[in-house]
Amino acid sequence: MNSKDTLKKAQQDKKDEREEQIKTKALNIGWLTVTVVLLLLIILRHYFNEQSMDLMMILMAQSASYSFYLHFKLRKQNGYLAVGIISTVAFFLSLAALLSQYEVY
Repeated sequence: MNSKDTLKKAQQDKKDEREEQIKTKALNIGWLTVTVVLLLLIILRHYFNEQSMDLMMILMAQSASYSFYLHFKLRKQNGYLAVGIISTVAFFLSLAALLSQYEVY
C-alpha cells in the first residue's frame, strides 16, 4: 500500500485522534477538579463537625471505578487493583456509616 492509499484511507476514517485525545484530557481534568472540590468540602465539613460520608461515598466510587478500569485495561499494573479494592471497601464503610447516621440500622 503506498502513501496515497494510506492517506485516502485515513481521510475516510471518521475517527479524529486529536479530538479523542482532547476529550480524554478534558475528562481527566474534569474528574481531577471534582476530586479536589470533594476533598475541600470534606475538609470543610470536618472543620464544622458535620458528617461527610455522602461525599466520601462519591469520591470512593469514582476512585474504585477508575482504578478497576485501568487495571483491566493495563493487566500488568496490579497497584490499580489494590487501589480499586481499598476504594470499594471504603465505599461500603462510608455507606454503612451513612445508614447508621440515618438510623437505618
